[in-house]
Amino acid sequence: MLKNRLQHLYLWDIAGQERVRGLNRVYFKGSSGALVVYDVTNGSTLDGALNWKHELDGQVMLRNGLPVPVVLLANKCDETKVCRRNASLLENLCQGKGFIEWFQTSAKENINLDEAAKFLVKHILQNNEESVKEEEQNMQINLKQQAKSKSTCC
Repeated sequence: MLKNRLQHLYLWDIAGQERVRGLNRVYFKGSSGALVVYDVTNGSTLDGALNWKHELDGQVMLRNGLPVPVVLLANKCDETKVCRRNASLLENLCQGKGFIEWFQTSAKENINLDEAAKFLVKHILQNNEESVKEEEQNMQINLKQQAKSKSTCC
C-alpha cells in the first residue's frame, strides 16, 4: 500500500525475445511504465534495449500524450566493472533516449532491483496523480442548466 491506497503492479518478463515482438501491443497495452534490462557483459543487448525503448515510445503514451516512464537496468554489474567505466556514457544515453533513470543491477545478487522498481513506481504514481488532478480541473459541472421551454400549439 502506498499513500493508504492499494496499488497493483503487473510485470511482464518478455526477455527481449524476437518471437514476442508481434505481441507487443498485447504486452504494452495499458502500461504505465517499464523497466528495460540489458546485460553489461554483452554489448549487443544494449542495442536491443534501445529498440525496446523505441517501440514502447511508439506504442504507449500517458493520457497527456507523453511517453510512459522507462528505467534502464544495466544488469550483471556483479560480474564486471564495466558499469563504473560506462556511467557517464549511460547518463548521456538515458538523457538522449528519454529514459527517466538508469540503475546498475544484479539479478543474481539482488542489487538495486528494489530501488529501481520503487523509483519507477514513484514516477508512475506521480503521473497518475497529475492526470487525476488535470481531469478534476477540466471537469465542469453545470447545475444551472435552463429548463427547455415547453411550447404548445394552441
